[in-house]
Amino acid sequence: MLAALFCSLTVKLFHSWRYDLLDEYMGWIMADLSVLIAIEVTLSLVCYRWTRKVVVRSATIIAAVVCTWSVMNAGWLIRTGTQILPRVLLPLVRAPVNTLCIIGVNLAKMPTTAFILLAPSVVALTFFFFVLAKPRLPVYNRKRFIARIIFCLTIVITAVVARPVIARHGSYQIGSVGLRYNSQLRAVTSLVLSDYRRPPAPKRKIPTFDLLNVKFKQQYVKQNIVLVILEGIQYQYTSLADEQSNLTPYLAALAKQGIEFSNARSTLTHTTKALFALLTGRFASASQDIAEAVPAASPYASIATILGGQPGYRTAFFQSAMGSFESRPGLVYNLGYDDFWAREDSDDPNSFLGYLACDEFSMLKPITEWIKSEEQPFLMTILCSVTHDPYEVPEWFGTPAKEPLERYEQAISYTDKFLAALDVELGNLGITDNTIFCVIGDHGEAFGEHGLLGHERIAFDEVLRIPFCLRAPFLAETGLKMTQPVSSIDLTPTLLSILGFETESVGFDGLDVLKPEAEYRRVYFSGWMQEGPAGFIEGDRKFIYNPASKTTCIYNLSVDPKELNRIELPQQKANKISGEIVNWRKSTVFRIDQQRTGTKELFDNWICRWTDRVSSTKRSKK
Repeated sequence: MLAALFCSLTVKLFHSWRYDLLDEYMGWIMADLSVLIAIEVTLSLVCYRWTRKVVVRSATIIAAVVCTWSVMNAGWLIRTGTQILPRVLLPLVRAPVNTLCIIGVNLAKMPTTAFILLAPSVVALTFFFFVLAKPRLPVYNRKRFIARIIFCLTIVITAVVARPVIARHGSYQIGSVGLRYNSQLRAVTSLVLSDYRRPPAPKRKIPTFDLLNVKFKQQYVKQNIVLVILEGIQYQYTSLADEQSNLTPYLAALAKQGIEFSNARSTLTHTTKALFALLTGRFASASQDIAEAVPAASPYASIATILGGQPGYRTAFFQSAMGSFESRPGLVYNLGYDDFWAREDSDDPNSFLGYLACDEFSMLKPITEWIKSEEQPFLMTILCSVTHDPYEVPEWFGTPAKEPLERYEQAISYTDKFLAALDVELGNLGITDNTIFCVIGDHGEAFGEHGLLGHERIAFDEVLRIPFCLRAPFLAETGLKMTQPVSSIDLTPTLLSILGFETESVGFDGLDVLKPEAEYRRVYFSGWMQEGPAGFIEGDRKFIYNPASKTTCIYNLSVDPKELNRIELPQQKANKISGEIVNWRKSTVFRIDQQRTGTKELFDNWICRWTDRVSSTKRSKK
């Protein structure tokens, strides 16, 4: 148990030093001192009272579980800035190969950290199995044992009393306030006290295209749409946010040729969920699953099925990521696309980058070949994944950077070059003048702005805010910048409205954001992890409810765009707001009517298997 305590105290000390938060350190460790030492006292008393081999073995197993959790928590804290929760492990159960690849890549990128975490773990596990095989009954000196118990209980009581006092002097303005809790205790309580527990029988049903009555305005325009979705690009790292930035000059130029939505946010910060929201105009299921990728009996109503339902329209989905990751063919099938291309379709394995992506320039040939294959108008969606961890670019682009942030910036610059090359190809094909070209992000990425890393359990704008701009040849004005809050669910109704569809009758959750709307519309958002924060933006105010700490706060974005000054709400109003946020998140969960388990062939060369709300795909041998 002392090993678990040492691990917890050390990793929190490292994190406080890393982000210059040493003043917060004592507030972070009080819960660890009280909980872990209390477990040590309890196990010691049990072994003292019942000195038997079965008791020693049982105590050893409990201690090993607690210690292992501390090691896992240390790794997760180093990687994300948050403490681990049991549901974080679900991807390891659902897709062990992909998840282990991600873990391996992250450990390889941090060899020193990996050694510090894994070497003591190997020693501890060896000792653990030795004790299980040949348990030795402890011999007690009664006086020393009682003195040790009294000393430990003194620490526990002191820590319990001191914790609220120290917490009052700590800052709630930082994102790492979740470190004030003990990871083991929080893990247990998260399983029994979840605000976001999924309804046992969700009532929400996603409509299929055949159930819609889609109408047209007086003028219907048959244009091509090329929609590029950028994976994990933080808005502040683009030239849209900073005109002096050199990272994305093409993206800035594209915005000046059309419209930029400078206040856009992702509705759910996980790629599978974000894609569903972007391409259907509806909230994804805010639940920690990939229900959107479980093959439905008929494709859902989406921009692909609505356009594909018009005479002559064809649709395709290209991505640089491997198709087996999170069962992407299942999602694309549900969205109603005619064709699907992923990394596995590349005829050049040398173009593969890391465990996930491939050289996006290698997609240009199949993209242009698909466009030229027929004369009819089309919808093409392209997902760029080089900007996903581990941020690897091809050698021809430049010498790979060493530090994570430098690699990230390099990947963003590379993706901007790909966008420019793609636009050149459209020009060479002679279709620029009748093609809507749209670029939008799925979510952002945090690099310690609030002491947090990644994107899964973060409600700050480094993760929520996304680039969003489009160029349409027949727009009356160009160079427009729309500053009202918009959501990723607004993409589909906005594009369809540009083409002349009446979107009001379709029942989208999103809006046509080219129309004037009420100033204080709520733009909801959520993370993927079940215990992560959620909230909404209303005008310049951002409301966040954190179920882990049961707190609700506001940020005034007009005067505090970096979200550094947290405003606490009166308890009555906080309860009202948190209730509305929890109810919204629960209301997004949709039901799945297909059989609980099944297998289906998709796009002629993918086999999809599913159980309940989780699916997996692999390339068929044919």
